[in-house]
Amino acid sequence: MQMNSLNKIYLLIPVIFLITACGSGNSSQISNPTIALVTPVSSVVAAGSKLQLRAVVSGTSNTAVIWFVNNIPGGNSTVGTITAQGLYTAPNLPTSNGSVVISASPQIYPVVSSSIIIGITFASVSLSGNYVFTLNGTQAGSPIVMAGSFTSNGNGIINGIEDVNTSAGAATAVPFTGSYLVNANGQGSATFTSSQGSFTMGLTMNTQGQAVIMSTDSGTVASGNFYPQLSNALTLTSLNAPFVFSLTGIGGSGNLVNIIGTFVTNGTNTFSYAEEDRNPGITTANETFTGTYSLGNNGPGTGTAVFTDSHGTKTYDFYMVSSTQFQFIEIDSTGFLSGTVYQQQSVSSTTVLAGTFVYYVSGGVGNADYGSAGGFTTDTVTFGNITAGTNDINELGSLVSNPQLTGGFTSGSHGRGTIALTGTNGTTDYVYYLISPYAAFVLTTDPAVNASGALFVQVGGFVTSSLSGYFTYALETPVIATPPLTSVGLLYLNGAGAIAGFANTNNNGVVSGQQPVTGVDTVTPLTSTTSTRGLATLTVAGASTNFVFYPISNSSIIMMSNGMPGIALMVLQY
Repeated sequence: MQMNSLNKIYLLIPVIFLITACGSGNSSQISNPTIALVTPVSSVVAAGSKLQLRAVVSGTSNTAVIWFVNNIPGGNSTVGTITAQGLYTAPNLPTSNGSVVISASPQIYPVVSSSIIIGITFASVSLSGNYVFTLNGTQAGSPIVMAGSFTSNGNGIINGIEDVNTSAGAATAVPFTGSYLVNANGQGSATFTSSQGSFTMGLTMNTQGQAVIMSTDSGTVASGNFYPQLSNALTLTSLNAPFVFSLTGIGGSGNLVNIIGTFVTNGTNTFSYAEEDRNPGITTANETFTGTYSLGNNGPGTGTAVFTDSHGTKTYDFYMVSSTQFQFIEIDSTGFLSGTVYQQQSVSSTTVLAGTFVYYVSGGVGNADYGSAGGFTTDTVTFGNITAGTNDINELGSLVSNPQLTGGFTSGSHGRGTIALTGTNGTTDYVYYLISPYAAFVLTTDPAVNASGALFVQVGGFVTSSLSGYFTYALETPVIATPPLTSVGLLYLNGAGAIAGFANTNNNGVVSGQQPVTGVDTVTPLTSTTSTRGLATLTVAGASTNFVFYPISNSSIIMMSNGMPGIALMVLQY
């Protein structure tokens, strides 16, 4: 592979000077040398490991070599580094496409080069540094919510603190130790042990360092995430920005609770403005609330917040993923809520929904499971109009589709607005709070329906071939589902409608272990009256499940299962 032109220009300068100084008498020393890379023992290397490369320079007595990784002289921590002697050290995480291009050029004549592609696989070192984790689900039929932070040494050892909220009460800032293993494909396992007991989980990593996780203990059904914790989260001393949040879980009376909203901080420990839309199991109501917060209660990167509304006061611990993302967990005796808080970005009172969006919500209708996924396009000429859309609603285990939708939306202060989507099967209503002009938290406002989720702008046009590569896969049923189910895996979409991979499923506390997955997928592209929509079938251990799906981009997909309304998110690994 040829190096980029800028590097070539700089590297040619000393060669030009050498020609000028030496004259024709010494030109034979630099006359068109050639270079060849000796094929290494392996063209694949594990993350964090080393691989010795060798280049042979011919046609000159100067055999020194300049090495490049993805056209970067010497490489860097993202793509890996290489010494002047050709010793390559892979990065801790595979690159976004799972490989790098290593090139070598003669130092005396860098206009020629020789290249080789080296694949990079995951390893235990891929999980190293500081992380925040969340888990929520059921344990022996009762709610369990966990959140915390830990440090991984890259060699299988974990140390951290956790909050655990169960029917026995909430325990906060509990120290724990742990161990873990990450396999070459990014799948692995971890175990946390504290005074609250031992908790084991399966995981699948992506190349951003995140992992989807699920419990693998008998009788416990819970799922969540590992998030790399950025260094700026450990140094925050105050908050001065608007934030939006989504909290979901079981209330103190065993009722499903969904809340989305916003609060504004101004550098003090109180909120200058706070508003929420809350459904405690019957109907959704909008109201303002008051609140306070403090940072560092359980150490750097932690905090505590207290929210007071017409339903009373709730206390949350939070763990900071970054200065713009926190993970909340309820620690009082009035419920088992958890969720995510994001700093609101580039949103004003005039920000509106513009473009094509896809969304999902998960929750309940009465005591039954409920889920919905879909997409819509807003009118670029007339404000507030929705001109085209498609959605699927799973109520009581029966899938109902609206192949064409129209409707409208409103927008207002603090990024709050409403959406109404109308099809042949009726109208569904939502309230939303913008995270940015391109994403929002959403909550149903239909009578008796209690479900929350997220809304994303759709990027790109899609056909079946648009979706290809390895994807992390995480499916969970609504928090009130009976029986509860969660699944974590790795799926490969070949871009021609075939799916293969592995998944580990926990069905009502019975764990399957890693099992092969096969399947098919097809995409119906966007039209002037409908959204991009796909159909897929996944077969595990001889049992097939049908899904509808809505692509967010070619690297992320929303899926919803037929029958039990499980929502799955797929994120491109590489």
